[in-house]
Amino acid sequence: MSDILLETSGLFSAYGQSEVLRDIGLAIAKGSVVALIGRNGVGKSTLLKTLVGAHPATSGTIRLDNEDISRLAPHKRARAGIGFVPQGRHIFPHLTVMENLETGLSARNDRSKHVPEHIFDLFPKLRDVRSRKGGFLSGGEQQQLAIGRALAGDPKLLLLDEPTEGIQPNVVQQIENALRNVRDQFGMTILIVEQYLDFVWRFADRYCAMQGGRIVREGDVATESVRDVAHLVQI
Repeated sequence: MSDILLETSGLFSAYGQSEVLRDIGLAIAKGSVVALIGRNGVGKSTLLKTLVGAHPATSGTIRLDNEDISRLAPHKRARAGIGFVPQGRHIFPHLTVMENLETGLSARNDRSKHVPEHIFDLFPKLRDVRSRKGGFLSGGEQQQLAIGRALAGDPKLLLLDEPTEGIQPNVVQQIENALRNVRDQFGMTILIVEQYLDFVWRFADRYCAMQGGRIVREGDVATESVRDVAHLVQI
């Protein structure tokens, strides 16, 4: 059995006539954490949206656990095992924390109606505010809620788009600890778009750097320092 969880080949995507992704080839091993880095506007967010089906690919294939999901609707990709935390969080402001978490259960294959207790272990603050409406949470609390909602779907692959953006340092540390835990305890595979390299370098295994809609460089975090790749994200 292959140890590759996510694999893309010849993946292209565009907005109108403007090509944004060009021949993306990715191979992400099960249980690994991969940082997707690059300057603003190089296609990182579009790649995540294309993987989850929120933006269409113009050509190419996407395989998850050796199954071709290239033509699946977004909700079917979620059911296949992809959890997504978009940039800006996009929680439901008029629903309570618990109700927000329960929306994530729709992606589960076991049909469970109960939010897993380990989400509250990862983010204890969510337990304290579970009856509060999402719109009344701080930015850091909303980010924890968005991650918790994705985890409620029991994904194989967790995609995160700029999870530290606008978040206070103590919550950044909580998010880092949570991502370490889901990787180490549950073997979850993570693909994370992040500009804060010091954060992601502390727990990622590999990185992929994008430029002009292409992946132009890949490497191991253990052998390349933040200083080695900093020029790839500088505006």
